[in-house]
Amino acid sequence: MRKIMIVDDNYLSAEGIEKNIDWEVLNAEIVHICYNGTSAIDAMKKEPVDLIISDIEMPDLDGISMSRQALDINPMVKIILISAYDKFEYARRALLLGALDYIEKPLDYAYLIQKVKNAFALMEREQKNLQLLKQSRPLLIEKFFRDITHRSRQEASYRLKPYLNYLNLKLDYDFYNVVILELENAQSLRDSYGIEKFQMELLNLRDLITEQTSELNYIYPLQDIDGYLCVIGQSGCQSGNFRQLTYKIISALVDNCNSQGLVLNAGIGAIVQDLWDLNRSYESAVHALDYRFFFPHQNVFDGREALGHDLSATDFSDSREEELIRLLCKKDVSAIDSWFQDFSRWLTENFRTKSFAFIQIYSLLGRILKFFYELNLDTHDLEAKILYVYNHLEEFHTTEELCGWLNELCRLLCRKLDSSLNDYHQKLCESVTSYIDENYASNTLCLNDIASEANVSPAYLSALFKKKQGVSISDYITTQRINAACRYLTATNMTLKEISMKCGYANQYYFSTSFKKKMNVTPSAYRDTQTSKS
Repeated sequence: MRKIMIVDDNYLSAEGIEKNIDWEVLNAEIVHICYNGTSAIDAMKKEPVDLIISDIEMPDLDGISMSRQALDINPMVKIILISAYDKFEYARRALLLGALDYIEKPLDYAYLIQKVKNAFALMEREQKNLQLLKQSRPLLIEKFFRDITHRSRQEASYRLKPYLNYLNLKLDYDFYNVVILELENAQSLRDSYGIEKFQMELLNLRDLITEQTSELNYIYPLQDIDGYLCVIGQSGCQSGNFRQLTYKIISALVDNCNSQGLVLNAGIGAIVQDLWDLNRSYESAVHALDYRFFFPHQNVFDGREALGHDLSATDFSDSREEELIRLLCKKDVSAIDSWFQDFSRWLTENFRTKSFAFIQIYSLLGRILKFFYELNLDTHDLEAKILYVYNHLEEFHTTEELCGWLNELCRLLCRKLDSSLNDYHQKLCESVTSYIDENYASNTLCLNDIASEANVSPAYLSALFKKKQGVSISDYITTQRINAACRYLTATNMTLKEISMKCGYANQYYFSTSFKKKMNVTPSAYRDTQTSKS
């Protein structure tokens, strides 16, 4: 039931409104009848009302002033003002103030009833919309964070600041940053799971983000099509410590997801001190993720110094990095030592902050890891060492310390390369022998085909096979063919022509010549000997 308050300094006018309208039919009741504006405000504070019907001309506190105070108490209250004066200025002031309607005396009660019904209908619509608004609060918060990360500082502050209190967002942290989490295999997961299950996986990922980021003071994961945009707030630490903590947490999250088949890439934005600068952090996170193209073996990228700085535009050319790769291939430890001495001098001469020097280190590490990635080597232990450096950068006080650590890493890489190349060569030769064993019966089998299957050059394969196996590829093929021929000669009654075809020889006479050269006896004589033995 709607609650009504009548305010009029004329007792008869107030009584007329009360008595001449059937309020019960309107599902309403009169809860207050006041004869001045001040008592009306006091009554409203004690018992709120939905609709105020008030005269304008009253002593002490007129209807317009009373309406202003009433709307301050309850912005949703509806007000119908009444006046005996036919003055447009009264109507204009009343409506500008927020009154619902303005009626002139003498009152037409049927007209007033219609205005009351209109007020009640408006209340119903507003209550329905208010309920929808409350239900959509999570969407409003989402829109707030999406806007604040995509709008400039000035625009975000101007448009969004009033929403902080309304949405009850307590965002008063010392530092903020944005982390973009992107599923690299989103398309394949959608194709495999279907849209509904894929969306469930994204919701599960949100839960995982919340669980694994409990060390952070605040995080809001904003869902995108293929991942999340996370707004992070932190207090009680230095900027550098916040950066290290973020990297540690995000790296652990990425590793956890990858172990579950979710190939997650992360771009960590620049740290900002003002909430309204989050767009700058977002843009640097996007910029950081772009480097996934250049470093496909990495999953976490720090863009704190990338925004507005072209990482590729350095004096330290790619040719110098390639020189280090060549030295690693040769396992030339002495030359590698000299290379890092030059690199240390170059860092000292060109940079004055560790963060910019670290960008160069990051690029170099990416090139080294790419090299081993291409060789299909297990670099899990090396990546753990690199991750340690990312999280403990502040422990390095000089470029010499930093380059010394890198030099030691390269020494470890040399040892791993030596061991892994032996394993790689052995597996390559094993795959070649298996391929020959399965295909020796083909009379077109040749070195070029085998090298193509092994994805190496014929010359490289020929030299490597001879070195590792002690025989040439052609001799190994001949051995397998002659061994097969011996089995056929012993166990079957096939003709020599049939056996030669089975063993990869298109010409029977060439088969006989090769057999005699290998076994010191003709195929026929070998068969006779085996028959007599049995």
